[in-house]
Amino acid sequence: MKNGEIIMENERKETKDKYKIFADELLKWNKTHKLTNYNKEDILNQINDSLYPLEYIKDAKSAIDVGTGAGFPGLILAAAMPNTKWYLVEPLKKRYSFLNYIKMLLELKNVEIIPERIENSNLEQADLITSRAVMKTRDFLDLIKPYIKNNGTILLYKGSNVLDELNGINAKIINNKNRNYVFIKAQQWEK
Repeated sequence: MKNGEIIMENERKETKDKYKIFADELLKWNKTHKLTNYNKEDILNQINDSLYPLEYIKDAKSAIDVGTGAGFPGLILAAAMPNTKWYLVEPLKKRYSFLNYIKMLLELKNVEIIPERIENSNLEQADLITSRAVMKTRDFLDLIKPYIKNNGTILLYKGSNVLDELNGINAKIINNKNRNYVFIKAQQWEK
């Protein structure tokens, strides 16, 4: 990241502006609701972290982000992928409220916020499921089985201990600094 910029090659100015609005609003909401501990630079880093694997998932028609929190990675990816229908699953009310506010403010017509846990939802199967640090990989895969299409992709944003969690799971890992982006094809793990 250069001078607090959002790194997005070939991205429209309109989308970059949405990320700046998102960052400013998250900082405002943090003062009252403490959604995250992030400062402006942290938020911009989290936006870039969310966007890093975009080229590998951009063709998905439907996606579910489990445990969206304050918007990472699901809301950020949804803004970059306007032709993909995104379901952001976030059971905490203050985060759900923030996500709905941002969805309306940024006019993200491809986003639906789900105010419950994934296992309590009635979501249909998606082409892509994303999540960042929700739980151990094997437990997560068990949890999302009913929600991923047979030819779908799971994208997990993991830290440095990811190899310990992938024992016996066929996955592709892309590393960027302290982040491991783990791609698992649904048909390659036992459902």
